[in-house]
Parts: sequence; C-alpha cells; structure tokens
Amino acid sequence: MSPFWKNAILSIFLIPIFLIVGWILSGTEISEEEFSPLDGKREIRAESSGYNRRAGNLLLVQLEFDPKYYSREDRFRSWLEKPLLLAKEKGWLDKTTLVVYPAEIGNYLFLLNQRKEIFTTENEIEAWNSSLRFSRLSPFRVGVAVFSEEETRFKIAKKSEEAYERIFSELSKLYGVHILAGTIALPGPKMTEKGLEIHPGNWEERGFLFGPDGKIYAASTPRKKVRAGSVSSELVAGADSVQEELWVASPPFAKVGILFGNGIRIPETEDAVKKTFVSRWVVFGAQEGDGQVRDWFSKAGFESSGQVLFSGSIWKETFSGASFIKTRYGNLEPKEGPKGPALLNLYL
Repeated sequence: MSPFWKNAILSIFLIPIFLIVGWILSGTEISEEEFSPLDGKREIRAESSGYNRRAGNLLLVQLEFDPKYYSREDRFRSWLEKPLLLAKEKGWLDKTTLVVYPAEIGNYLFLLNQRKEIFTTENEIEAWNSSLRFSRLSPFRVGVAVFSEEETRFKIAKKSEEAYERIFSELSKLYGVHILAGTIALPGPKMTEKGLEIHPGNWEERGFLFGPDGKIYAASTPRKKVRAGSVSSELVAGADSVQEELWVASPPFAKVGILFGNGIRIPETEDAVKKTFVSRWVVFGAQEGDGQVRDWFSKAGFESSGQVLFSGSIWKETFSGASFIKTRYGNLEPKEGPKGPALLNLYL
C-alpha cells in the first residue's frame, strides 16, 4: 500500500479523535457576565418572632435557588454568607444561635467548575449524568483523573464533601454560631476526629451539625424518603415506608427536633414526635409538599417551630419558598410563604 493511502486511512481514525479532544478543551464555565444578574438579585426579607430571653435562637435561611450559584466555590459561599451578614447586622448571631439551611443544599456541589452545558440540561438527573460523562472524557480538566464510572462518582463526591465541610466549617467559625448545614448525599459518610470522611459503599443523604469552632459535632439519621426526580433519588437507596424520619439535634443550649419534609406522614409522624418529649421542631426540605406541615404546626402547640425551604427553581421545577416560624401562642409568620431569599429569626 502506498504512503498516500496509509496516511488517508490513518486520518480517518485521527480526525474524529482530534475533533473530540478539541470539543473537550473548548468547554467553558459560567462566566462573570453570565453570573452577574444573579449577584444581589433580590433583597433578603427578614422576620423575627418571640422575645430575646438569652435562651438562644433559631435562624432559618431560605435561599433563592439557582444552579449557577454552584458554578464556582466562591459564588456558592457568597450565596450562603449573605444572610449571615444581615443577621449579624441585626444582632441575631451568638454562640447560642442555631442556623438552619434547607435540605439538599450539598447535593449540587457536583456542579462546581463544570461546563456551562451542564446548567442547561433538561433536569437535575440529566445534569448529574452529564457531569459524569464530561468528567470521564476530560478527567484532568475537572480534577478527576479516573475513567470508570464508579471511580468518577466517588471522586466527584470527594470534591463535593471537601467543599461542603470547608465552607460550612469556615462560616460557623467566622460567625461563632452552630450551623445545621442542610443535607448532602455521599457514599459511606463517617464522622471522625479529623472531620467528615467518605468510603466506597451505599450513598446516604444526611445533615451535619457544625459548632462555633468549625468542627462537626453530629450527623442526622439518613434521609430515606427523598424528592422524586432529585439527584438524591438517583443515588440514595429506596424509601423505608415504616421508619419515621426524625432526628434530635443537641447543641449545648437546646434540643431541636428535625423532620425531613418528604418523610412526614400524619398521624404516624405526630405520634413519633410526641414520644421524644422535645418541644422545638424544624422541618427542612426543598419543597413544601401539600401544606400539611403548616396545618399541623399551627395547631400542635410546640414551644418553637418552623419550616425552611428553598425558593426559586431548579431546572424546570419550582420551589415554593413557604418557610415559616411560630412560637407556642403566636401565629405562623409570615402568613404567606416569602418569595425570594428570606431570613427568619425565632427566639427560644
């Protein structure tokens, strides 16, 4: 065979490879120009209920969700920190403050430094699957130097866990507060003296309690009933229809019961709550559901109670932003769920 035909045949194989490599290297992230409309998009609505008896306070942070906040670590941190800056101005922060962020907040850290095509997929599961594909095609670009799907999932989870722990640890230390940092789905999560670790195995979605020294002091029970169509539904084992999903967080100044919104079943959950003898309860999730929490808490007579949710939208799904707080003898505040970012302070 002549050299001409050898080169022609070789080109048939090499040209597609060069095209694929060029496409991979040409991928761009969300630019400052594309992100800037989100920065300072809305003012944070602030509400407070009860009287300051120096017994502590709950601070529920309703964030306006947009996947672009996860496009870079500094953008994600700024999104989390803005409500804390406002709370500090209002004098709502001290060592007896428990700040509660919405559930699922850590589940989208796989978006950090991803190509902007990921942010325009049809839904969040497709975004997750696309991130796996891009990470396997361009391992060194995203810092995931492996090629098998299982290894890629674990490496992405490791990067997410490190960012989650680093950011919430820094915020809890900087502001001197306890933070219940929403939830994050991870493979084989374990608390150690050095901090949070993950291990190959079953994925679990848990919430973690950070202290004013930046350390993790407690982990919630695994969340079993997750939001349909969520990233977590793709990763976490199936729902346990028997177990009531509740957990009692115990910072030094108070016991606060935590309920996962998707796992509430009336009257079963109500009976389980009574058996704990805890009088302060917070529901956290991404969605409101059918409003049963508002109806239940308006009549339950808890000493302190509330619900914290996202506002905004994730891909094509809209979050209600129906967060609220309530004292034993007061009404639900605000009466209608606030749209956009909100900061709800509840004195114990």
